[in-house]
Amino acid sequence: MKVPELLEHLPGVGPLLTRLPGGPEEPPPRREPTVTFPDFEAVPLPKTERALGDGRTFIVRHPDVRPPTGPGLTVMSYNILLGGQRRQALLDYFDHLEAQGRLPDVIGLQEANVPITVLLARRYGFHMAYQGHDGGPGARLVNGKAFLSRHPLVDAAHFTYSLSDAEREAAIARRGDPCELPEDRGALYVRLEVDGHPVVLFNVHHTLGDSGINARNLRQLNGLLRHREVAHAVVLGDFNANTAIKRGGSWLMAHLLTYDDTDTVEEYAVRYGEPHASVGDRGVGNIADPRLRHELHVLELELPETIAHATLAQVRLADGTTMTPKQACSELKSGKVPRGSEHWLRLQDVADSATLTSLPDESGKVPATGKRFDNIYATPGLVPLLFEVDRSTESSDHQPVIAHYTVCAPGAREVKPPSGNSKPA
Repeated sequence: MKVPELLEHLPGVGPLLTRLPGGPEEPPPRREPTVTFPDFEAVPLPKTERALGDGRTFIVRHPDVRPPTGPGLTVMSYNILLGGQRRQALLDYFDHLEAQGRLPDVIGLQEANVPITVLLARRYGFHMAYQGHDGGPGARLVNGKAFLSRHPLVDAAHFTYSLSDAEREAAIARRGDPCELPEDRGALYVRLEVDGHPVVLFNVHHTLGDSGINARNLRQLNGLLRHREVAHAVVLGDFNANTAIKRGGSWLMAHLLTYDDTDTVEEYAVRYGEPHASVGDRGVGNIADPRLRHELHVLELELPETIAHATLAQVRLADGTTMTPKQACSELKSGKVPRGSEHWLRLQDVADSATLTSLPDESGKVPATGKRFDNIYATPGLVPLLFEVDRSTESSDHQPVIAHYTVCAPGAREVKPPSGNSKPA
């Protein structure tokens, strides 16, 4: 099958294959139109309820962009909940980070919309790339994704994943209700210049309602990554899969390792059962599907998981202090913390570097979720110095994830991808 002319060459990636290795024959992701506006006033503000946009990728380069803090690359991934539903808390959080000099130079947002993206970019001095679609006749809804960058923004594009109507309808039938399955998913791409090096980043928000479609999302992302032209690459976002759980295991070992971090489906079931998280899903969130775990391992061979290789992996607590996953595990193993107590739950959040919060149960207790849906992966030439889950804000039902990298010249010191199962540092 001939590749359509539009898809023969895309910014930051080489020619896309009509057959992605390891998967069935399928059309490649579709690049949506990109438009650059001269200023923020020129950005069309949708009059729709969710204000997600018209499917084009919007670029605005801030005329007075604030300089990056540098050196290196600091990035954040944050699902901000329905267009920044808790807007004042979100602005207070960003104000606090800016005042402390900790606001990352690159921020990838999920569940953004046009107004909140423009507001954040203008208020904090960022270039902006945004894509979303309100749907309507002949078009499907695409939840908004955005990049904010203080590094020079060279290019941006959105690649919408392919999915046939038959596959979508079969998934809806399996589930028994549409949920968010009628939506399209994709990857928002930007190319930046960081300390004189080109870096490409992909921002994703993958399917929650069907594990097979989630695996297909990740397979198409892997296809984009394999054919990029730039050595340095970062993938971040809300994977809607518990990426903390990747290993095989047994029910017996889960009991024996009760106070270790949770990295198998069996351990998850023993420690958490099926907590009802605020995102509305139950259990481990797609990762129990071996097809998805396979695609996650494929991703990690090219872009190692940052938390597994960072010089420092930590969780920022509600009071602003920090704790490492190892410190949390050590306290849990001490036997001094009653299982199921409030302190035990929060220590388990830290041990698992969980990024999802839950609604309180009938007794008012907030369960631990054990879910790391939000994550960051980077090529070995980006050496990770820090991975942080910031639990000091309640501006969303997700927690921000932050990473800082030293950018090496190609061929310089690199972090080798994991050969097998990896765990947080």
